[in-house]
Amino acid sequence: MTAPSPGWAGSDALYDAMAPHYDSFFAKPGYRRAYDRLAGEFIDRLLPAPPATVVDAGCGTGRWAARWLERGYHVVGIEQSPQMIAELRQRISSERFRLIPQRMGLADIAPASADLVVAMGSMQYAADPQSVLRRFAQWVRPGGHVCVYTDSLTALVLELMRMGKTEEALQRLQTRRGVFRQGDSIAELHLFDRAALEALFASAGLVDVRCHGLLVTASAWDKARSGEAAMADEAAFLALERRLMADPAMADTGKHIIVSGRRPEA
Repeated sequence: MTAPSPGWAGSDALYDAMAPHYDSFFAKPGYRRAYDRLAGEFIDRLLPAPPATVVDAGCGTGRWAARWLERGYHVVGIEQSPQMIAELRQRISSERFRLIPQRMGLADIAPASADLVVAMGSMQYAADPQSVLRRFAQWVRPGGHVCVYTDSLTALVLELMRMGKTEEALQRLQTRRGVFRQGDSIAELHLFDRAALEALFASAGLVDVRCHGLLVTASAWDKARSGEAAMADEAAFLALERRLMADPAMADTGKHIIVSGRRPEA
């Protein structure tokens, strides 16, 4: 894999800057809350009965961890942003929660100690996603699952083309890298398509790999119209997205792709 540029470290500063208001992105009706709901429904189907152990890689402010703790799970959170950690500590104080303030690629977790490993929008910031995914596969017990969601290469290229940014679209397509800007902060990230994700999961030794698109309407329409539809009638919007998400053929057209794989039984 190509050596990372200095920008791969930029996610720390970016998420530090967003930490105080990060949860508000998902609190009000709109496409962010919609894909949060859809991802949650997907993960629920992978969760064994509590008290199982979930590793939340890139746990941020603890939005997901708090939900699982409330349902009786044990959660191991991995987070590298100091300000995200500060917000998380205000939210969570449970003996069933353990925080590892470290990068995913350096976190020390015992092999086969988790029932489910999730990385919601975080693996794409790793300098070497393939290596990180292999670590996830080692952490999960035989029969357990790994679940990741990430930005879609195809959806971004289509969005840039629609906006008249043809050269940038072709650059993203060639390099398979994107950027996330928030105010003065910027972070580089990897962009994936369904084929690349399925290959990564297979190379990590995971089976029963399933890829689905989150927010297909954002590609079919655009983010603004998708957000308007979500705010106008959230129930109808989610119903439409569930139908589109159900068909794996639509995976690449989702603004995000969610993928799961199972570690084979010993």
